[in-house]
Amino acid sequence: MFSKQQDHVLADLSTDLRDEQDWKVGSLRTLEFPLDITAFAVEPISGLLAVGTHAGLIYIFGGPGVESKLTIPHSVGVRFLHFAVSTYNIVCLDNNNEFHVWNLMEFGRPKLVTSARFDQTNSITLSPSHTHVFLATQKGEIRTYDLTCLRKSPYIMPNMWKLYEEKMAASGIPVLALPTPPACVDTVVHPRNLNLMFVAYAGGIILTDLTEKSTVRAYELILPPGAPGGAGYGFNDILTHRRSTVTCLTVHPSGHYFAVGYADGSFAFWAVEDDNRPLLVRTLDSVDVNLVDASILESHLSKEMKDDSRQLIREPIFKLSWSSFPNSADQRGGDTTLTVLGGLDPGKPPGLTVMLLPAFNPSEPPAEPPAPQDALHPYFRSAMVESLNPIKCFYYETQGIVQDHILMPRSSPHLGGNHAPYAILMIIESAKNARTLEARQFPPPGFIKIVQEPPKTVVQEDDEEAEESFPAGLQSPPPPTPPPKSPRYVNHTPLPLRMPFALSLAASGLLGGHIFKLENDVYEDFVDKKISIDLQLELKGGMAYSDSTKLNELKLSKYQPHRALVTYNRDLSVQFFDMSAQLLIPTGSTPLENDFPKPLPGLTIRLDELLDDPAITERLLSSIDSLAIQSVQVAPEALECAIALKSGEVIVYHASTNRTGDPSPKINGGTEIVLLEHIYTRPGRRLVPYFMLSAGRGAIEAYAMSDIGFLAVSYRDGSLLIIDMRGPKILVSLGANKRPKTLPRPHVPLRGSAAGTTPSNSGPDLVKSLTWTVSCLEKDSQQSVRLIAAYQSGHAEVHTLMHSGNPVSWTVFGEPAPCKAMGDSLPDGIFVLDSKTGAQWKADRARLAASYKGTLKGVAGPQCVMVTVGAKGARCSHNLNGEKVGKVEWGHKVGAVQSAQIVERMGAHVLVVQTEHHDALVYSLPHLEYLHTVQLPPVSSLPLTIDKSGDFIAWTLHSRAEVIFSATYGTFFDIRRVYTPPDIDFTSTRKPVPAQPQPVSMGPASYLGSWFSFNQTSTGDQIDELLGGPNRPIPEKVQSERGATSEEGAGMAGTAAGAAASLAAGAAAVQANLYNKLTSAMNERGQMLGDLEERFNSLEEGSRSMVAQAKRLAAQQTAKGWFGF
Repeated sequence: MFSKQQDHVLADLSTDLRDEQDWKVGSLRTLEFPLDITAFAVEPISGLLAVGTHAGLIYIFGGPGVESKLTIPHSVGVRFLHFAVSTYNIVCLDNNNEFHVWNLMEFGRPKLVTSARFDQTNSITLSPSHTHVFLATQKGEIRTYDLTCLRKSPYIMPNMWKLYEEKMAASGIPVLALPTPPACVDTVVHPRNLNLMFVAYAGGIILTDLTEKSTVRAYELILPPGAPGGAGYGFNDILTHRRSTVTCLTVHPSGHYFAVGYADGSFAFWAVEDDNRPLLVRTLDSVDVNLVDASILESHLSKEMKDDSRQLIREPIFKLSWSSFPNSADQRGGDTTLTVLGGLDPGKPPGLTVMLLPAFNPSEPPAEPPAPQDALHPYFRSAMVESLNPIKCFYYETQGIVQDHILMPRSSPHLGGNHAPYAILMIIESAKNARTLEARQFPPPGFIKIVQEPPKTVVQEDDEEAEESFPAGLQSPPPPTPPPKSPRYVNHTPLPLRMPFALSLAASGLLGGHIFKLENDVYEDFVDKKISIDLQLELKGGMAYSDSTKLNELKLSKYQPHRALVTYNRDLSVQFFDMSAQLLIPTGSTPLENDFPKPLPGLTIRLDELLDDPAITERLLSSIDSLAIQSVQVAPEALECAIALKSGEVIVYHASTNRTGDPSPKINGGTEIVLLEHIYTRPGRRLVPYFMLSAGRGAIEAYAMSDIGFLAVSYRDGSLLIIDMRGPKILVSLGANKRPKTLPRPHVPLRGSAAGTTPSNSGPDLVKSLTWTVSCLEKDSQQSVRLIAAYQSGHAEVHTLMHSGNPVSWTVFGEPAPCKAMGDSLPDGIFVLDSKTGAQWKADRARLAASYKGTLKGVAGPQCVMVTVGAKGARCSHNLNGEKVGKVEWGHKVGAVQSAQIVERMGAHVLVVQTEHHDALVYSLPHLEYLHTVQLPPVSSLPLTIDKSGDFIAWTLHSRAEVIFSATYGTFFDIRRVYTPPDIDFTSTRKPVPAQPQPVSMGPASYLGSWFSFNQTSTGDQIDELLGGPNRPIPEKVQSERGATSEEGAGMAGTAAGAAASLAAGAAAVQANLYNKLTSAMNERGQMLGDLEERFNSLEEGSRSMVAQAKRLAAQQTAKGWFGF
């Protein structure tokens, strides 16, 4: 050990880490960021969110720590995903048309209970009021599945549209338009009548009565010759009859009318009681597109004769969602919103449209003229049309194509799952084919005002937080003052809502980050639990419990150091997370109270907020669309963050408490520093923009920020800047041609030149690594602030900073001191250590205080050692520029070195060097003796980010999307470390399903004649009995649960009495079922004959035209074709 003359003064700093048995590499937890989301579902009663992926994975998110991953058998992609709130299941249909059911009532993780295969299926529909699933097939049939009995139910609907067309053809009515494929597109249960279901076929809509097993009405849109429709006038078939192909539908919350989307980009509104003609047909920018305007038609036809060009094709309407809100005392509801996905012109940026529609609250109709028999009263029809005139519209503009959307209700699953939504979730497809989730406030600002309720007491931690809250989240936030228009033309309102960790980073496009250790006193200020201005999804479902068999190991986690994670993302955001092991320690037997990792939203940085200011964008060296973050550095003690852009700018954020509030941008240091204190940030943000360093010198090679207010940046043109951030001001600006006299000018070949050859031109000697420290030099024992700059050639220099005056002013003192480093030094590859303890001497507040004390007297030998790590080896020397203590060089077999870190454990310190072969080479300190090699998990080609305690994160890059889709959190010392996922109890937050909404009248409650003729509804249990058939095998467990629910609060009956009652009830049920079957058959036949008699009477009276009568007759006769009468 003491091979050199002066080595006797240096202690071995690696004593307790020399033994290979002290090292145990382990993966603590895998973090996944889904980039291939294909489906999602919401359970609003408990507060759960689920997403399905193309890889066949389902992620369920809920309250703190609640996250569960399910895998579909055979890893087939998820196509449809739903929560069944009545049975507390999650169901999905995969790309192989296999239907899977998981039970959420299993403790630990949901259990796959059954799978069933169906024919090619286009949609699945569930109702919160019963336990059956409707599956619409490509053949046009509607199949049913019983979630209570876990079997396919015998109730099958044939292709009712095909039967309807056959009856129309048999009636002799001429076919005006070409027939459509028989496929069933979607099914929607009537929001207020479980008996009724809207079945959307490609050719039109069938309204069917499940109980009566009959077709009530048929709605088809046929455009007359000359009507533009959604496609406009630029097609050859403009002078023919055209049938609009149905793509989707949604029903008004009152249940009296509905909207249908079509493939030509139009959408029509139909009254439920009038299938002869729609209320309105429109596109996003035109109305009455189903009517012929002779003048416009003639104008377009004349243009076509001169110009053979055709107009661009409008998008189809992909999805419609009609939302209601508690904004009216009238039982019919107030203003509503219609969300339209699709229907855009090709030139419009991606997004979706929301229309605010007036309330449908008509008064009693006049006595004259009387309403036609069995037809919609003209007065109500007129009121419906008036309620379809939008009050205002809002466009949710997105960065990628919106593939699907879903609204998140606050509590109720009824009314199509669209009642009182507070958020909208969108699946966004980026240019790299990644599909991620985005959440924003809903409805848009200023849209909805709810009925005032008694104020609720809300405890606010911060006055500024109160400004961000809105009553119950149901009243949309007031429109903010419009900011200057961003050069990217993105509307910043409504505000984004924070999603769970995995979804949030997937949506942001994770590019990289690093984990770092926090001292206890720094940690408390860094996380600052008192401030929470976060707007987030209200996910509260389930509870997470730590593994009870490892409670003793978990208790040891309190001795672990605190850690934090910072990430930088493609969307120009920087996010912080608490990675402390203490978050996983339960309090007794209570559930976990924190997510892991736990987001720190107050520290989130969004650089896109700066791009609204022309004074900033004009200083950027690249276009806004090509901006990207290169790396991020954090000064946790000072609460500052430096962000390096690939275009060469450095943007610094500091604590909001340091903001002076200067209202206008200023330029310091000539034209290189732009102050950003005028940039508006939302209240509660703890990091705010400070300044931007825009030197115009090209890309950044290296940079370093200290905890005491200094920044240094080197560029690939060979220049170096040293900045005092207190001004901020530039202390030193060294160009490539202003090399210090203390350093020689070695020959440095240009990148790409072959080794051993002499190119015609030599490149500059770049500063490859920078480090701030407070230390001494070999011949200067004064503890001073110093910057170490290591050059590509292997030479280095130390710049010393001195302070003077009052107030204190900092300057660079004298010429930089030369020293030796390794060639091609790694970024962050310079470490200054205390020669006695091995503690790192950083430029922090404690070391700065030591510098004020002056020279350390009575200290023999070197006070510190400097370790530099390069591409070919490592070197250790006394006091920065003193004699060499140790040196190591590695050969070609080692491979390329990716990173280096000083790792400390139990007072011992070693140098860990990571290579491209997934090896970690361990060397002693300070003599750099090789100790052993540790095998790293081969999960990533990217360098690991290692903190000084030995924990690391391995990133896995998605080759196609070019962002990170997985991260492995591991450690070099996996000894009694517990990070296993917790057990989940979803039943702990399960609540009763709210009552099914009942039918409401068109007119006021006193107007009895305004009820539609089929307003008699059934309960969910009755629908289940109907669909399940007479021999439905209800499991005993379900029967007992129903009995316990019905007798809740009534007390316990005697055992004998209970058994007798059960037997009696069973006998009565058998008798009732037999009687009900016979009665139902008789009633069914009598009802059908009665319907026929009424239709013939109406024909004799001549109250309708021949076409309308034939259409109605065909709809009714469809039922006979269905059941074979």
